[in-house]
Amino acid sequence: MKPPSKEQFFKYMSETFGYEFNCEQSYELLKDVIREANSHQGNLKEFIELKDLSKRDSEIYRNYLAEKGIEKTPSEVREHFATIEYGMAFVSKTKQSGEEN
Repeated sequence: MKPPSKEQFFKYMSETFGYEFNCEQSYELLKDVIREANSHQGNLKEFIELKDLSKRDSEIYRNYLAEKGIEKTPSEVREHFATIEYGMAFVSKTKQSGEEN
């Protein structure tokens, strides 16, 4: 499954957050989410859980990332979750389209 174009993704994220979005790392994360969704259904559980975290839990996740050497601001964490959600919606929509054909 081919991921959406970088331009499509950046446009979606710009509209979602209300500012010019062009984070290459987020696009790489999107491709990872789509690749995982296509290859290992079991690993999707982790992505699903991440997108549904409460504000407090997302702060804990931010600290977890920091311990791994990945520093993110609160807005970057929101962008991270939005990227995962977009990737999962893309995969779901694409798979539903494939089933209808």
